[in-house]
Amino acid sequence: KDRRDMLNLIGVGSINDLVSEFSPAFPGKLNLPKPKSELELIRHMKGLAQTNKVLRCFAGAGSYNHYIPSAIGHLLTRGDLFTGYTPYQAEISQGTLQAIYEFQSFVCLLTGMDVANASLYEGSSALAEAAMLSCSYTGRNHIFVKEGLHPQYLEVLQTYCEGAEITVTDRIDNNTACVIAQNPDFYGNIENLQHLSEQAHTAGALSVTCIVEPTSLAVLEPPGNYGADIVAGEGQSFGIPLSFGGPYLGFMAVRDFLLKKLPGRICGMTTDSRGNKGFVLTFQAREQHIRRERATSNITTNQALMALASTIYLALMGRSGLRRVARLSYARAHLLNEKLAKVGFKNLNTKPFYNEFVVKVPGSAEALTSKLLEKGILGGINLGENELLLCCTEMNSAEDIADFVSVAAGD
Repeated sequence: KDRRDMLNLIGVGSINDLVSEFSPAFPGKLNLPKPKSELELIRHMKGLAQTNKVLRCFAGAGSYNHYIPSAIGHLLTRGDLFTGYTPYQAEISQGTLQAIYEFQSFVCLLTGMDVANASLYEGSSALAEAAMLSCSYTGRNHIFVKEGLHPQYLEVLQTYCEGAEITVTDRIDNNTACVIAQNPDFYGNIENLQHLSEQAHTAGALSVTCIVEPTSLAVLEPPGNYGADIVAGEGQSFGIPLSFGGPYLGFMAVRDFLLKKLPGRICGMTTDSRGNKGFVLTFQAREQHIRRERATSNITTNQALMALASTIYLALMGRSGLRRVARLSYARAHLLNEKLAKVGFKNLNTKPFYNEFVVKVPGSAEALTSKLLEKGILGGINLGENELLLCCTEMNSAEDIADFVSVAAGD
């Protein structure tokens, strides 16, 4: 009776009617070829794979083509890590728990923050969770977003805000829960956000820094040093392939006073009854574990496999290796920028940039990217109005840059 009354109230005949438009059209019989043997199937799949093109990538915008050490793939497939579920039982999950603890430690070192959680799904939802945290902590329902945030991150943030009755505004006042700024921003610009953090704190709001290209943290000032209360972002650059956009890795780190508002889980180090070092899930703010009305987030199970990949990457690279990656990415981007300027491209960045920048193409940007594609080069992101967002990492050699410029110059 309750079900019928609810359906009548919304004017729907049955539960099936609610999802009918989402049901795929299925004729009842699939037109599939005859089964293949394992040998035939492998040949078939190899034939399909050979139709792919491995492009030289000059595109970024949230997904970065960094080198991935081969050791990562090998270590990820270890049975004690690859099959690990959420480590509720600490006594049988010490390997996974230690890896999570190390991941949290790396994030805190890079961001200059006090505590980090055991990872989130990806950067955009991590940023949205940071906004929800800010509103929960301050009791306010307005958030300020500085110009230059990744447009897809902004879309996800607006979706979260719509459901939570939170308003995205263009001013900082006494209703502002947090001030959000991406650094480097979507266009590659680097900025000192100290003044913006001070503005946020003067208004009683939290300062949130979004990091989309985390290798920048190896050479830029940590957000914790210029007043950030929360740092959230994407960790894909740390040993995770492009993979058509996922799975990726979200991270979040905060000041001590926000510890109990962090979504997800926190792994801590302790000692057992014999005094031996061990690891446990110290804190969980998910509604499954505490009273629903006190939960800070409804984020669900996170196996943390991507966090493990990043932990292995950072351990392999070390401080000097990561700095070398960052310096190479910076140098290659500036080399490309300088060479393009000599053939008529106008740099549109008004501030220093890291490894991404925007140029005005002297002709048609669409025609240029088509010519580059013919040469096996993925030539950046077309922003419209003949503007290209270009990116370089350590994977872009001097020869790749020369080939790009040669096509751009019409040679």
